Amino acid sequence: MPRLSPHIPPLPALKAFEAVARLGSLSRAAEELNVTKSAISHQLRALESALGTTLMHRGGTTSRAQPTAAGQELLAAIESSLIPLGEACERFTVRRRKRRRTLTVSANAPFSSLWLAPHVVEFSTRHPEIAVNLRVFDDEPDWQNDTIDIAILRVPLTNLTSDTPDPHPSDRALVRETVFPVCSPLLLDPRTTTPQTLTEHRLLQEEHHESSREIDWQTWFALLGAGALPEQNLVRLSSFSPIIGAAIAGKGVALGRSPLIDFDLAHGRLVRLFPEHELPGSWQFVIRLHPERSSDPTLIQFQTFMLERSAI
Repeated sequence: MPRLSPHIPPLPALKAFEAVARLGSLSRAAEELNVTKSAISHQLRALESALGTTLMHRGGTTSRAQPTAAGQELLAAIESSLIPLGEACERFTVRRRKRRRTLTVSANAPFSSLWLAPHVVEFSTRHPEIAVNLRVFDDEPDWQNDTIDIAILRVPLTNLTSDTPDPHPSDRALVRETVFPVCSPLLLDPRTTTPQTLTEHRLLQEEHHESSREIDWQTWFALLGAGALPEQNLVRLSSFSPIIGAAIAGKGVALGRSPLIDFDLAHGRLVRLFPEHELPGSWQFVIRLHPERSSDPTLIQFQTFMLERSAI
């Protein structure tokens, strides 16, 4: 098999020349290749210098760029070699796309937006052969009809400590919640905030089950010794996402649930108040594989990745 000639010019210069010769315009070639017109002109001059010949007519009466005889010879060589090469590479790309696996994952809205989505992006970057679709489900999906491969579910801790047989043997504990007060750094300075300071601000309250006392401001006022809870300061919202959004906007103090707020804490959008106090959450998130595909290597790969992320 003959080896490639060491005299082949750089591919960007050949692509620039081919585009100008085919389109008849430096401007149109620059637009197609997403570069500036001056960059195209520089590539043409470099190519002509490397080959020692003029490839394009300059200064003619026609506005269309025309290749010289040498340029026509080079263009024919490009059309017979580089264009088939590009077509072959495109066929490989199409085959790879057809082989790409799609994985559909469900989780509730707060967990999806606050914790899961950034990790899904990281997973997709590391595993481009797997396309991940993220869907919002509050409850366990209908495994037969919802086309879900993996569900991340928020379940009470009592469900995990029961003596009854586990109906979902593939379940793995992903994260447990820890609760503590948070707010925007523009609202309060943790160094000077006292429990009594809370009585002067809006208290963002999540609607919750009776068993979830850790996300109730009544519990926290008693824990902090802040006195009577000012009911007129409570702002009740139906879910955790708008509560955290309001807190980040400086509209009040929230009871944050780690690790859902870890990204906001790390990037300074939220600060923790009274760091010596926290309460364990009465819920945790588990990752559940499709019951009929729990041994699928792709599902296990995603599960393992998320378990590693939760341990960081």
